[in-house]
Amino acid sequence: MSKAMSSLKKPGDVALYCTLRRALRNAPDFIGGYACVVLLNVPTGQSAEDYDISAANLMMRLSADREDMTYAMIAVGDKPKGIIKRFETDLNNKRRLLIFKEQGADLPLPVSLSVDVEVDLPSISVTDFRIGCRIAYQIDATAAEAEVAMKYPLDHVWAALRRGHPIKGALARLAKAAEREGGRSKSNGELPLLQDMYGYGPAKTWGIELAQDLVDWTQGRVDWSEVDTGIVLSGPPGVGKTQFAAALARQCNVPIIATSLGQWQANGHLGDLLRAMRGDFSRAKETTPCILFVDELDSFGDRNSFSRDNKDYSTQVVNAFLEHLDGLDGREGVIVIGATNDVGRIDHAILRPGRLDRHVAIPLPSSTDRIAILQQKLGQKFPRKYHPQLVTATRGFSGADLTKVSRDAKRIARRARRDVTISDVIKVLPELVPITGKLRRSLAIHEAGHTTALTILKHGRFHGAMIVDYTRNDGQTVCGGGAYYELPSVAYRTAQTYRDQITVLLAGMAAEEVFLGAASDGAGAGEQSDLAQATRIATLLQTYMGLGSRLRHSLAKKDADLEQLRQVDSSVTAWVDEVLNAEFTRAKQLVRDNRGLVERIADALEANGSVTADQLAEMLTNPNISKNIDAAA
Repeated sequence: MSKAMSSLKKPGDVALYCTLRRALRNAPDFIGGYACVVLLNVPTGQSAEDYDISAANLMMRLSADREDMTYAMIAVGDKPKGIIKRFETDLNNKRRLLIFKEQGADLPLPVSLSVDVEVDLPSISVTDFRIGCRIAYQIDATAAEAEVAMKYPLDHVWAALRRGHPIKGALARLAKAAEREGGRSKSNGELPLLQDMYGYGPAKTWGIELAQDLVDWTQGRVDWSEVDTGIVLSGPPGVGKTQFAAALARQCNVPIIATSLGQWQANGHLGDLLRAMRGDFSRAKETTPCILFVDELDSFGDRNSFSRDNKDYSTQVVNAFLEHLDGLDGREGVIVIGATNDVGRIDHAILRPGRLDRHVAIPLPSSTDRIAILQQKLGQKFPRKYHPQLVTATRGFSGADLTKVSRDAKRIARRARRDVTISDVIKVLPELVPITGKLRRSLAIHEAGHTTALTILKHGRFHGAMIVDYTRNDGQTVCGGGAYYELPSVAYRTAQTYRDQITVLLAGMAAEEVFLGAASDGAGAGEQSDLAQATRIATLLQTYMGLGSRLRHSLAKKDADLEQLRQVDSSVTAWVDEVLNAEFTRAKQLVRDNRGLVERIADALEANGSVTADQLAEMLTNPNISKNIDAAA
């Protein structure tokens, strides 16, 4: 053991190494050098990543030649397709493989079929703790001292220890810290509670309220009928719907059963599927209070759209799921959480009151949340001067993307045998290029056009405009800034209200054409581009709202349906084209009439990168510009 131990620098890594070696006694073929795939179930409260250094050292110990063996981590939130792809490309050619799987993580069937031995990793024992202290920090802790220390969160304990110093000093600091926090400390190695996580918005608020409701229910203060018993979480892949469910279970201090229709189907034919579904619901009822998490809820489909070939099979599956949601004998104490990327594909009966009747969308994390998530995962604060660069480089990143960034940054630091630095993080992010010269001027002109139009038309409350200093060098259209304003949620709106909105959206392109001679690609590329939004509004005016050239209502609201309408109904296309051209002409005239204001806003954006509402108000005090505003009014 000494050879591998010598490269373990921290007590926690040594202790986890001991638990790993102990677990592998149940996999003698792997230790003996034979071809073997071992599934290691990570104990509750530990993440798979915690074992990274221990696993690397085990490989060093077992063989100088690492070509025939490796290890992989499967975390809560990792998607089955990504896991399968990783195993097919990077891991399939290894004779010996360790798979570390977190509690609640989904192990795809093709991977589980390759497993030779499944072993539960034990938690850190008193002996493991003492060995870790001795080997890494030359601290001789008694069994009694170790037991006292292990009542505190272990990440706090490792931080409190000092190399070569008696453990008594660390215990004194831990006791004082616990006293300051009122004795509220997390359990051993506990992953973040929901209250400590970022990027979940309204879903986080709902989860924290649910945790309190469960406390009140268990203490008899509220009836089960007053507790939200079902919710659907929707959002793009990678936003952390599975991670949310796991964090909620920790927040509520209840067990979680994670499953999906795909897992139930993996058991065999229809009878096996229904038996597996019934088994998970029964297990949840036996461990109340409990959370039952059903991923990929849209895979059940909608009974109204089933094809004739599999209608009977699929209908029976949906009906069985509805029966379990209703619970003939009740499901008191069981919270059912469904997750989906597309809530529109779910059978409406699943979403009816009494079942999964609450829907909360989880968006991609905001710029502030992205910084917070990275800082949390890496355990350090980043200097504020790096925030703009990190925000730009991570634009559009999901929680899963940010987890990969932190994992890659840790790997760089680990190979260099040091702690993670901001340089490591920047190194694994997409390359940034500065926005200067003509590109910067065009972005400033574009956002100045939007700002001028919404100001002159008095279309909403202006909050500010900005352009970025850097953009990602990833071959995508530059997303260089924005003009931010707020529209009242309740207001008197006519067709002219929406046509004004189209004018504001097209005013960026109009300003580029007036000042630079041509519009750039940024205004028309992408589903959320200015032109895409303007086209959507114009189509809805003619179809869904009935505020166009004909008095007829259409049910179409989604972009795909609206696009189909434009393709099959030439009259819709003609009217939309007419409106867009008219409002673009109007926007260009508005820009020409207020040229001075556009230039002043653009100059400020180019020089400073932003214009606030107060700064815009100062610009409007110019008498020449005021005349234009009065004339427009």
